[in-house]
Amino acid sequence: MSTDRERSSTDDIADRSVFAPSGRPGAAIAGAVLGLALLVLCGVAIRDLVVKAGWTDGDPWLGRAAHDAVETPWQGWMWAAAIACLVIGLALLAAAVKPRRPTHMRLADHDVMWTRRVDVARRASAAAESISGVDHATTVVTRRKAKCTVIARDSADRERVREVVGAVAREVEPPLRAVVRFPSRHGGGRR
Repeated sequence: MSTDRERSSTDDIADRSVFAPSGRPGAAIAGAVLGLALLVLCGVAIRDLVVKAGWTDGDPWLGRAAHDAVETPWQGWMWAAAIACLVIGLALLAAAVKPRRPTHMRLADHDVMWTRRVDVARRASAAAESISGVDHATTVVTRRKAKCTVIARDSADRERVREVVGAVAREVEPPLRAVVRFPSRHGGGRR
């Protein structure tokens, strides 16, 4: 790890880069459904083995299905089934290679410390509410900005509120753009 700053106690001890925490892969749900379908197919195969061993009566299902598939001539509806299988396969392939969505934001000056957007929003709201004259603050954090709506009395230091919310927004990498709104309490603004 080559950086210009001194190593701190929060630096990672690995020599390779640390990847951001990310959400589940796009193909996770489809993979789970496909896995369950394969487990059902395994159950049918075990049933056929039990029938073949003579432990129970009946015809093997997989053998019958394979025989029917070989004996069935090509028909027009099979084109639609083949195209549907191709489209589903391509969609699963695209979902498998699609990058995962990041779930956390890296804290500035720390290589291995991460926080969620909702936690940054809570911190910004708490920082705004700590200013004298602020009654309530609500913050929404997106990928690029932190939008804080502050309900405050006229005596509240609005510039100080902007300053503390901006300081919280700069605690993550990349720094967020802080937008602070003071809606009117006497009509005209959204409540």
